[in-house]
Amino acid sequence: MLFLAPDEDTWVGVLRLQLRIPGSRSLKDRRRAVAQVRDRLRARGGLSVAEVGHLHDHDQAVMAVATLSRDPTEVRRALDRIAHDVESWGRALVTARDVRMFRPFDGHDDDSDLMGTPSDGDEIPDAPWSHD
Repeated sequence: MLFLAPDEDTWVGVLRLQLRIPGSRSLKDRRRAVAQVRDRLRARGGLSVAEVGHLHDHDQAVMAVATLSRDPTEVRRALDRIAHDVESWGRALVTARDVRMFRPFDGHDDDSDLMGTPSDGDEIPDAPWSHD
């Protein structure tokens, strides 16, 4: 059973960036550009950054950036600032972006309500925000 503090509030935000890498002629060029963006974001601290799509495409990439705070406005502001910064760096062009926010601890007593119930123990349940 989960007991939340009376003043507890947790917000998680995930930014998905679809990128085009101009001038990239090989996977090596693309990986270098993506690594530069990833490393600059990670250097800020307080973020989780991963390349999540178009892994074998030499001129595209999809990255995800996650952060959390007790204030949803702060989360949204941070993710909007990150998207703006990536666009301004010029190493990659942002062709699409999406922000999703959720509260992982929203008063449910049982985590299975949030995460689903795996049938054989090997399945990974869907993320709570993936059911639009």
